[in-house]
Amino acid sequence: MPRTTLLPLLGVCAVTLLLFAFLGPQPAVHGDEGDGTAGYVGSQVCQNCHQEEHALWAESSHFHTFERASPENMPADVTTGARVAHGPGSTQFHADGGRYVAETIGPEGLPVRYPLTHVVGRMRVRMFITTLPDGRQQVLPAMLEAPTERWFDYTDLLFGGGGTDWDKAPSVKPGEPSFWTGTVRSWDSRCAYCHVSGFEFRRPGKDGKGARYRMRQRGVDCESCHGPGAEHVEFREAKLEGDDPIIAFEDLAHRQALGVCLQCHLTGEVLDSGFEIGDDIFEHKDPVLLVDPERVDASGRPLELIYDGTPMSVSRCVAEGKLTCITCHDPHGSSQPSQLLDDPSNDKLCTTCHASIAKDIAAHTHHEPTGSGSRCVNCHMPFLEVERGHGVVADHSISTPRFDLKGVRTARNACVWCHQGGTNAPTVEGRVSTAELRKAHATWYGERAAARPWMQALGAARAGEKGAALGLVRLLADKSLGRIVRASAADLLGRHAASAPLALLAYARDADSLVRRRAVAGLATLEGGVVDQALLRALEDPSRPVRITAARTALEGWRRVQANPTLLQAVLPVLASDAEDGPGDDMRWFRLGAARSIAGDDAGALAAYERVLELDPFAENTKREVARLRAKLKER
Repeated sequence: MPRTTLLPLLGVCAVTLLLFAFLGPQPAVHGDEGDGTAGYVGSQVCQNCHQEEHALWAESSHFHTFERASPENMPADVTTGARVAHGPGSTQFHADGGRYVAETIGPEGLPVRYPLTHVVGRMRVRMFITTLPDGRQQVLPAMLEAPTERWFDYTDLLFGGGGTDWDKAPSVKPGEPSFWTGTVRSWDSRCAYCHVSGFEFRRPGKDGKGARYRMRQRGVDCESCHGPGAEHVEFREAKLEGDDPIIAFEDLAHRQALGVCLQCHLTGEVLDSGFEIGDDIFEHKDPVLLVDPERVDASGRPLELIYDGTPMSVSRCVAEGKLTCITCHDPHGSSQPSQLLDDPSNDKLCTTCHASIAKDIAAHTHHEPTGSGSRCVNCHMPFLEVERGHGVVADHSISTPRFDLKGVRTARNACVWCHQGGTNAPTVEGRVSTAELRKAHATWYGERAAARPWMQALGAARAGEKGAALGLVRLLADKSLGRIVRASAADLLGRHAASAPLALLAYARDADSLVRRRAVAGLATLEGGVVDQALLRALEDPSRPVRITAARTALEGWRRVQANPTLLQAVLPVLASDAEDGPGDDMRWFRLGAARSIAGDDAGALAAYERVLELDPFAENTKREVARLRAKLKER
């Protein structure tokens, strides 16, 4: 049974009906505000006492991260009804009395009018959301660079077929799995979790229509970071004695404080939706590691938009200096870019900790002390291009410029960025060649700025160099390295499993659950009773993400569970739990359906596959499997 593929679902008549539907009344808004869990009071109650913080927050990116479309938040191209090109396609906007429509190519390859119901983002990229007649919300193909007001298609850049030539964007065609109407661009399952407060998946009605989630409030509200506020309000109003039950950042341990922000600012799959403030974020999310040459280089600097959690996790400022997000940013909001506490040109944000360097900044930078070359952020947090040049992000690995990092692609270092005119770089006179920059850098800093051994070992493994497995085993043995680094080594070791099977089996029992998880995943290419026993053991691991990873690994390729009924029976309840915890993820239901089918549970497989179709109505292979199972069950 192959994985589902996205094929055209709508015939010409259906497109005509959809056109009529889109010109009719607007679909109902998802998740009425106030649907939150008991114990939450809402941001308006917080405003009663915290007026200053509330005023800042109401202007912040957290507040505006998801809004209904209105004349106040639509760009001019939308309100004036312009046609915009966003390669390889285009969109014709229509505006009528505060109601907006995006006319663009639908899954049948024909132009269709879609209601533009919501807008997302302000600082970097603006996305536009349509709510379809069946209740699904999708990210429209036209996206806008906020600083330049250039239009582009994010999916076409990142999810197209091929993608082997980085300088040439792949193309996504109507009917392909990554077309914008498919699950890749599902707002409900891929985006809403971090853009609304109190996200909770909701099944559509029996007719397959209806909202796919409910929420407490659009945007990120006070209680997303401080926890439920009902007890706090009661404590204050009753003037009770003792500790205030509201969560304050200063009362959290370093890792817990990071987790508050990284619940959204860490790119990765949510493996356990039950995150509560104070939890270990890596027990809930499977983070982007330092393994994908298209997303991050071997030092942790982003090549693609992965938000800041992974780069920060390898930063010495975080690991040794105990830096957290609020060291530099005010989550309530501020007048500075990116909600910084101070102007980024003010080195105080860094020299508060690095006072000795501040005493003689020129001796450290080898640049004029008052010039742009002596600003901390310019050397240690340059802007890096992502989204094939359509966006930039500051480097939150807060590292030093390096010229010796291994890798087919490495992020542009700060020296090259500044002296060769990178995006948002300081203006300097004349261009300096890379060779000259390399020579000056070596003269000034020598070995102090060389790529660290763990970076070189990961770089060698990513490049598939001979003997790379030994370097990975050495990294795994070094418990002083950060969790992301060791987990990356375990992940890459899985690609070299045949060279070090015993090491992989050993680290599937590591004390760190994130390392265990990635080592378990690496067992997929190994066979034998010892491996099956390791997977059975991992299926009973105290860490839920480890159990989920073990179940998925055991199912991979399906041959292992077909040959081992004991393993299959152990996998089934874990996959069921995984699907129930992430009910908006079609792939989780597909795995469960496949496992139940292998186990001979036709009714259970049918139920799981029907859930797939609720989420992805274009899954043609799944449709055929549903029809086969229904016919089979009817014959009984």
